[in-house]
Amino acid sequence: MIRSILIVLVACTCFTGMAQQRTSSPYSFFGLGQQTFKGTIENRSMGGIRTYSDSIHVNLRNPASYGNLRITTYTVGAVHTETWAETNTANETYDNTTIEYVSIGIPVSQKAAFGFGLVPFQSVGYELGTLTEDIYTNFKGEGSLNRAYFGFGYQPFKGFNVGGELRYNFGQETNSSSVVLADVQYGTNELNETDFSGVSYNFGLHYNGTFNDKYEFQASATYSPESDITGDNNRTLSTISLTGPSTEIIVNSEEFDIPREKFKLPSEISLGIGIGERLKWFAAAEYTLQGTSSTTNRSFAPATATFTDAASYKLGGYFIPDYNSISSYWKRATYRAGIRFEETGLQLNGEDITEFGISFGMGIPVGQTRAFSNANIGLEYGQRGTTSNGLVKEDFFSISLGLSLNDRWFQKRKYN
Repeated sequence: MIRSILIVLVACTCFTGMAQQRTSSPYSFFGLGQQTFKGTIENRSMGGIRTYSDSIHVNLRNPASYGNLRITTYTVGAVHTETWAETNTANETYDNTTIEYVSIGIPVSQKAAFGFGLVPFQSVGYELGTLTEDIYTNFKGEGSLNRAYFGFGYQPFKGFNVGGELRYNFGQETNSSSVVLADVQYGTNELNETDFSGVSYNFGLHYNGTFNDKYEFQASATYSPESDITGDNNRTLSTISLTGPSTEIIVNSEEFDIPREKFKLPSEISLGIGIGERLKWFAAAEYTLQGTSSTTNRSFAPATATFTDAASYKLGGYFIPDYNSISSYWKRATYRAGIRFEETGLQLNGEDITEFGISFGMGIPVGQTRAFSNANIGLEYGQRGTTSNGLVKEDFFSISLGLSLNDRWFQKRKYN
């Protein structure tokens, strides 16, 4: 039954996941888009921390965690986000619903496991413009960068895991800009289409120990080196006219081949520590540094946009009232919460663009108790940006749903 469900989920994701617009933020105009992936629903509900690892869940942020996996795990998640954007003079509301990830982790021994899957991790989605008696402008973009990955984790000795992940990054982004002046017969439109592809890597360490025969201590570290991603470009220049307030009609157009470009995916290093009581509670703190100062702005981005290195700070954890409760289903549920503050690395008009989020979530057992499968729901409220210096502040609310389904493979049957 679980395998049948997985096949349906994978098929739906393959056919629909690539075409989704995953953000509507004007800040996705800069660099290669807005980084949107924050891990599994379990991770997201704990402020996005990647420090925690166990034997029945896949941790998509640290490949070393595969070394703890003891049961085959399929996981898929979807997120719906409502965003309220405002400037000093206007406001707007928009929403997006997307597949967040699909993945499988497979143990091959008591000390090793591997996993693979698909993650859309960076997105473009915006539409901005003005319409006055003197000028009409419209700037629009959409697309995403996706990541197909293969990870492996190994436990060389008890409590200590190492892991690595090979990533193939691919996707397409389209950016269009139109300008029409009132005293000029025709306006202009520039359409830039870019196909991206490139390889990157992620390496991880994880430690899990106990003390006082009661408490567990976990620590993690990940490192993703800076990597290149290739962009094959195509540019179309058109003369346009307006029919009605904002309907563009192409008069004529010409395509241009633009030389292939190399873009940078920034390096990232994270460190986290946590403490808890097994199957009862856990709390962790995490610090991440991204080398976003190397981010490549596309040729049509304004010179006022610059990038600096970025840091993020996260706190999160979970609580289980009674893991073995027979009388109460809800006592066996896992309750999660977290908080995060992130620098995006983007500077606009002298302002640093930051993001804040506070999250809550719950995981409930599904199916047979011995199978360890669970369904997860997460809620997050956050803010991004500022209204200072003519910029945009965004308040957003996300609800996320995920499944973590377990099965047993490679087990010798005692009876036929």
